[in-house]
Amino acid sequence: MDRDKIDGLILSSPSNISYLTDFRSRDAYLVISRKENVYITDARYIEEARKNLKGFTVEETNNSVFKKIADICRVLRLKCIGFEEKHLNFAAYKKIRKELDDNAGLVATSGLVEELRQLKTPRELEKIRKATEITVKAFRFIKDFIVPGTREIEVAAELERFIRYNGATASSFDIIVGSGPNSSSPHHLTSERKLKKDELVLLDLGVDYLGYKSDLTRVFFSGKINSLARKIYKIVLKAQELALAEIKPGVVISQIDGFARGYIEKKGYASFFGHGLGHGVGLEVHEEPYINKIEKKRIKAGMVFTVEPAIYLPDKFGIRIEDMVLVTKRGMEVLSGALDK
Repeated sequence: MDRDKIDGLILSSPSNISYLTDFRSRDAYLVISRKENVYITDARYIEEARKNLKGFTVEETNNSVFKKIADICRVLRLKCIGFEEKHLNFAAYKKIRKELDDNAGLVATSGLVEELRQLKTPRELEKIRKATEITVKAFRFIKDFIVPGTREIEVAAELERFIRYNGATASSFDIIVGSGPNSSSPHHLTSERKLKKDELVLLDLGVDYLGYKSDLTRVFFSGKINSLARKIYKIVLKAQELALAEIKPGVVISQIDGFARGYIEKKGYASFFGHGLGHGVGLEVHEEPYINKIEKKRIKAGMVFTVEPAIYLPDKFGIRIEDMVLVTKRGMEVLSGALDK
């Protein structure tokens, strides 16, 4: 706040509010100031918030939440008030601006809380580890369902049931089950298509455990593996191994992407790997840091992110191998452990 020269901050991102309050925020705003921090929600969540929030003033809004925010800023005598430009939509901005005094100004800010969230605390890591553990168990469980005749959506349903019975709050995104040519679409919408003999099935699964997420991808085969699929799989696996070997504090993020991307390019498949190598995982399944070929930030101990090289051959198949890593003081730890590849 000192750096951005603001004396107050309006937070609207559920993940950022949850991070700062250590409370799973829903339909709420948080006003931060040097004098007082005020959590604002409505009647649906007020009792829960008052019971669980410590060190925050909790205010209920019965009518306009934007008038309530302005009233709080007025009471706290805030004049230069930051807001999250990535999370507060323009309609909400206009309503808050209308309710504020003329001598109070709104200042766009970006990434103030996200910067803090990149480095995970021991308590956060416990939840991320548990989410990953459930995901690993789910992949081992689902092997028996990867058989010809089973629909993609049935595989997803079995995974959804399993993770909830094993402690997950929910899946952290719509489970991706891409069979045969459907696997060549990185974010395929799981369909009614039936698995066929001797084709691969790409599974992308994430778990939400007490607000913290996981994200892993594996490829299964319902029968024999053809020579092209075997070749591509080995290339993708080697690309991941090369990237993992270079992860340690101080390394420039784009270099990590480059180790994997360079190997895939060397093998002649550069045009079939279009997305970044990975992304941070925590309160959100996609968050800072983003592991790609243009990011110049350096890796720090405490970061958690995915490493997911891939090759997608249109109308044939796609292969992606995705693991989550924790950057340690001397290197890294693969959080999915000994999950088969």
